[in-house]
Amino acid sequence: MKLTKLNRGEKATIVKIGKIGDLKKRLTDMGITAGEVIKLERDAPLGDPQQFLIKGTGIAIRKEDANHIEIKDVIGIK
Repeated sequence: MKLTKLNRGEKATIVKIGKIGDLKKRLTDMGITAGEVIKLERDAPLGDPQQFLIKGTGIAIRKEDANHIEIKDVIGIK
């Protein structure tokens, strides 16, 4: 499943980051790595970018880039 498929408030585990050029290194430097839990906090007013929470830090990722991040084990809002 792709990261862009998360609904607001849902959490998931990152499986892998696909080929997105130089951005892959920047994302891994910010903590977006396989095995980490990521949560969709909110969408921008026009839907792009999306804000995610990982390791207590909010990170905005464009949908174009988030579409290259594989996730699993989606946990819904409780």
